[in-house]
Parts: sequence; structure tokens; C-alpha cells
Amino acid sequence: MINNESDHRIDLGPVMQVGIVVRDAEAAVRAWTERFKLGPAKFVDWPPPGSNLEETRTYHGQPGNFRMRLAFLETASVQLEFIEPLEGDNIYSDWLAEHGEGLHHILFHVSDPTAVAAGIDAPVLQSGGSTLNPGAIWSYLDTQAMLGCIVELKDG
Repeated sequence: MINNESDHRIDLGPVMQVGIVVRDAEAAVRAWTERFKLGPAKFVDWPPPGSNLEETRTYHGQPGNFRMRLAFLETASVQLEFIEPLEGDNIYSDWLAEHGEGLHHILFHVSDPTAVAAGIDAPVLQSGGSTLNPGAIWSYLDTQAMLGCIVELKDG
């Protein structure tokens, strides 16, 4: 993760995803696909009914109880994720209340999200298991004040 003794910056690699919080995922996808050659979108309700992903949810370090609708659009190099909060306390509803719709996070795949979070001294806001990559865990770091948006880390 850390490049060398003299350079303590953390290597995150390429941006894998840009996350956008919206009030209506279907309307957001429609707005993008009517204007740009993207799609079709993949829609996922998270956590999927009957999955064990409910056990992986956290919100500010405590067990979480939230649901969301996700829509994914692929570009040549970066995935666009539209997140529509459905219920429960979660960072997406918090974001909508404070900022409205728009850029929420940038995702990087890393081998050790815990080490990266510790390396930049950023607490985990929310975490959970991946729907599209079973076994992987995602974590949102509290980086808004230092970086202007949330950083999401995903292992696997």
C-alpha cells in the first residue's frame, strides 16, 4: 500500500467507479442513457432478498438496517453507480439531506481496506458485502472534509 520509506502516500491504483446519490435511480439512468451511448443498465436492490448480506451492513460502526436500489452503467474505463436510498439510516439519505443529488464517492479496489483507512486516518462510515462480487466487502471512508467526497474501498 505505501510506496516506500520516503513516500508515505498510499497507492490506490485506477478509479473503478464513480458513485452518484439520486432520489430515483430509474430516472437518473434514463437521463444518462437518453443523452449518452451507455447501457443497458443493471439494477440491483441491496441487500437482495434472502441473501446473507444483511449481516454485513454497518452504519457509523454499528450494525445497520438499510436498503437501497443500485443502478450500474458501464463506460470504457469507469463504472457509474446510481444509488437510491430506500429505507433505514444510511449515508446516502444523509448525503441527500445535506447536499442533494450528485457525486457521492469514488471507488478504488485495494487488497487491504483496513490498512488504507488507517493510513489516512479516516473512519469507516458504512460498509457491507458486495452483490456483484460475492465475498468482497466495501467500505466508505469519512474523507469528505479532507478530499471533498467520500472514498469507497473494495477488496477482492
